[in-house]
Amino acid sequence: MSGRRFLSIACAALTLAGCGRADEAANNAAGPTAPKAVMLIPPATASHSGACAPAPLLALSQDFADPRGAFAPTTTAFHRLEADFAAAYRGACAHGVLRAHPLIAAGAAERDRLWLKNAPEANVVSIYLDGEEGAPAARRHMVLEYPFVSADGATHLPSANDLGEGIFCAVQGASQQEEEESGRCLPD
Repeated sequence: MSGRRFLSIACAALTLAGCGRADEAANNAAGPTAPKAVMLIPPATASHSGACAPAPLLALSQDFADPRGAFAPTTTAFHRLEADFAAAYRGACAHGVLRAHPLIAAGAAERDRLWLKNAPEANVVSIYLDGEEGAPAARRHMVLEYPFVSADGATHLPSANDLGEGIFCAVQGASQQEEEESGRCLPD
């Protein structure tokens, strides 16, 4: 067996072992057969894909104060925020955080988006239904609040972990003991 063929078979075996199919690699090494499709996404991840609503889109609220346009939808910062939010949302879905509680509240005007709201003095990601309680749904929107642009003009991006914590706090919240002991889900 040539070194290249051995390396190819070894890589296939490692890939299949990761998916729980190590014996398929051994069978493929025995002789020339038609190549089989390899599932690169583990079944556990794929099974959660239908368990949650699609991730909401991110959009700048009308009053988003960003004089330099650092978070305009075409910027690198905005694209990175979208990617980190998508990762946090997938993680929340995979861990069952969103299984019984959708991120977008029933009273929100748009069921498919989160409006970004700059809060220069905030210290954590907060996701909530904004607007006067009891107001018509058309005037209430789900927002993702964060100090994207601080009072001194510096820009900040929440990490995927920060966004994941914001999602958790929005849909489930911390226990009273967690709130008292660590301040989890209690913005300052």
